[in-house]
Amino acid sequence: MSDTRKQTVLLVDGYSLIFRGFHALPLLTAPDGAYTNAVHGFFSMLLKALGDYRPDGLCVMMDMHAPTFRHTLYDAYKGTRKPMPEELRTQLPLMREMLEAMSIRICELEGYEADDLLGTAARLANERGIHAYVLTGDRDSLQLAGGETEIILTRKGITESLLLDAQGVYDTYGFTPQQVPDMKGLMGDSSDNIPGIPGIGEKTALKLIGEYGSLDGVLEHADEVRGKLGEKLRAGREMALLSRELGTICRTAPLEIDFDSCGWDRMAQGIPLLERYGLKTISRGVAA
Repeated sequence: MSDTRKQTVLLVDGYSLIFRGFHALPLLTAPDGAYTNAVHGFFSMLLKALGDYRPDGLCVMMDMHAPTFRHTLYDAYKGTRKPMPEELRTQLPLMREMLEAMSIRICELEGYEADDLLGTAARLANERGIHAYVLTGDRDSLQLAGGETEIILTRKGITESLLLDAQGVYDTYGFTPQQVPDMKGLMGDSSDNIPGIPGIGEKTALKLIGEYGSLDGVLEHADEVRGKLGEKLRAGREMALLSRELGTICRTAPLEIDFDSCGWDRMAQGIPLLERYGLKTISRGVAA
């Protein structure tokens, strides 16, 4: 590494990638019958990002199976999610086992989601002069783009991704990173059971945010909005503010990371485990 190259770290949304791998690939099984398609997808996307961006550090953020501060704010948060398929559930400990075998740093913190750890770690990295790449399939994380943080957004299966800085988010989606929680406040998010304002979808939310700049601006001018839409805005004020709070990534989680110790130079130690589970393509990629 030359002296002029900025230090970089790759921050990975572990569950986002393993979910994408599970749904993008047909069920695969190891010689012992264990399901491996999600693990295969996860490591395929991880290796591609490592090859594309060659970061100095690597850290995988994971959710814990415990309530978060968002459940305290709104007890129905994520209340409509279907149970995880058993074929996927059994692969989560396997992914963890492989990451540990490769000496890859895993971050998790009770009361916080992986998004919050990604946001906090990116802030900490930037404050130390480190450029952060956030690898995720979750558009919520677009709010983290800006400064020395870029989002690698997975798309279309496990082979395509989009690298987005703050301008890229606006050019691609029509809103700024700062407006992501405002959009969530208006339109909600059915996947997380964030209510938003009933009857307002993405197109209307985008129009309102574009016109008034923020959720606060929209609500301040709600009396000027005519017809049913104005009625919805006035009636939904409190729920919109709550939804924005639920959709805002916390960047101040009590997380401590020594980025210099987040290397990925020992991944080859996991090759025997990969081969035991029949993940030969991944094994070759790690060995390369």
